[in-house]
Amino acid sequence: MSKKNLFQRLQHFPFYPLLFAVFPALSLMGNNINEVEPFLLWRPLLVLFFAALILLGILGLTVRDWQRPALFLTIVIFLFFTYGHVYFYLKKIELGGLILGRHRHMLPLWIGLVVLAGWWAFRRLRNPGSLTPTLNFISIFLLVYPSFQVASYVIQRERAERSALAAAQAQGASLPLGYAPDVYYIILDAYGRQDVLVEMFEFDNSPFLEDLEARGFYVAECSQSNYGQTMLSLTSSLNYDYLDSLTSELDADTDRRAPLRALGQYNQARGFFDSQGYNIVSFATNFPVSEWTDADVFLKPPPQGMSDFELMLSQTSAWRIPMDMVDESPEKRSAEWYRTRTLFALEQMEEGVPEIQSPKFVFTHLVIPHHPFVFGPNGEALDYDTPGVPEFDEYREKYPDQVTYINKRILAIVDLILETSANPPVIVIQGDHGPAPFDVPERRMKIINAYYFPDDPGGLYPTITPVNTFRLIMNKYFLQNIPMLEDRSLFSEYDIPYDYLEIPNDCQP
Repeated sequence: MSKKNLFQRLQHFPFYPLLFAVFPALSLMGNNINEVEPFLLWRPLLVLFFAALILLGILGLTVRDWQRPALFLTIVIFLFFTYGHVYFYLKKIELGGLILGRHRHMLPLWIGLVVLAGWWAFRRLRNPGSLTPTLNFISIFLLVYPSFQVASYVIQRERAERSALAAAQAQGASLPLGYAPDVYYIILDAYGRQDVLVEMFEFDNSPFLEDLEARGFYVAECSQSNYGQTMLSLTSSLNYDYLDSLTSELDADTDRRAPLRALGQYNQARGFFDSQGYNIVSFATNFPVSEWTDADVFLKPPPQGMSDFELMLSQTSAWRIPMDMVDESPEKRSAEWYRTRTLFALEQMEEGVPEIQSPKFVFTHLVIPHHPFVFGPNGEALDYDTPGVPEFDEYREKYPDQVTYINKRILAIVDLILETSANPPVIVIQGDHGPAPFDVPERRMKIINAYYFPDDPGGLYPTITPVNTFRLIMNKYFLQNIPMLEDRSLFSEYDIPYDYLEIPNDCQP
């Protein structure tokens, strides 16, 4: 058979359903590549590809034809993966007291469309084979851009990781305390400053701050974050520098985050402590910048069904119908997984981490009091099935409860650390940014920032920002000579992360 004849046969063989089947997963990954690990793509890709292959094989062998089953299967795939999108849209529309986005309304319609597609493809259409070359080409074309998104991200990240690893070479250190202190860096996601909690939520957090001070903490009462987003903030604080000094690849016209992920995972603080013989401890967070899977000790809860990416994919498809029928919507499953990760990290801080050999650098990013709101004030489980950021009324009601709960757990963990440490440790409790929403930049930048130092709080001051946290620790306890930086707060919207608005600090201590 000549190459020309082989090409023509391939051109007219209907392989397009297989590519249309994997497109939703690949496209979703491409659109969320800054937030999701690329390796999570392989399982849904394989499942979707082989499910489409098996269905195409069954239909083709049953009717002894490939063209009509391929066309019918493509329509079914389209309906399957548009169901969730239409459901979300109609869920917001109410006519005469009737909410259109209900499965009992939509499911019969979708079944009817499938039946109609079958009648058209198997009975009505005269020459389905004439559509095959065009549909084959479209299916290939659709995969080009998301494949480029994923591949280019992986390449950029690998290059940035090599650069970050080369930059994270530490200098020699002296130990003025006579020992290498354990260092605990505890990030409480979206934990706002006392004045913000009073202003936004009428919540007085002073008892918790006073409890910290009674244990020897210095509370920087006028602290602000350097950036208003988790990935930007943590990358900066862990490298104790501003982002424009860390890399030249980021500017106001880009939203690429691959360099941040590499710089966050292979940061200067981690590199320094690793070079000093510290055990590096990290936890599963679902935030790539803070999830150091290759740390000396990486702690994660046992797998629980679908990954967060797979749950996100199921939200857009008809798979949410059976999940909702058993009261396990993708949103609820994702929130339960968030609760499980948080509880696991807290339990390990109380039980597992104290047993890890010192010296150790423990980086604990707890995604609380950040939504989803699944904790009551005493840790009781709350139902949660709200996609995205909750409405402000719900935020105002439930955010303080999560603050109350995490306060109790953090005080217990601090007491345990102080009781079980052979030598007095360094403990930093810090917000990466303030509470939502994004529309009030000044509130977004005000954070909790508290320090426990083994000897005295020398060098600390009320307006210190996270970029100077490790500069002070390195200088004070390892005799490094790193100049302190000007404390700046650079707010940006999520979609334009490097287009900054500088927020002045008007706090009066």
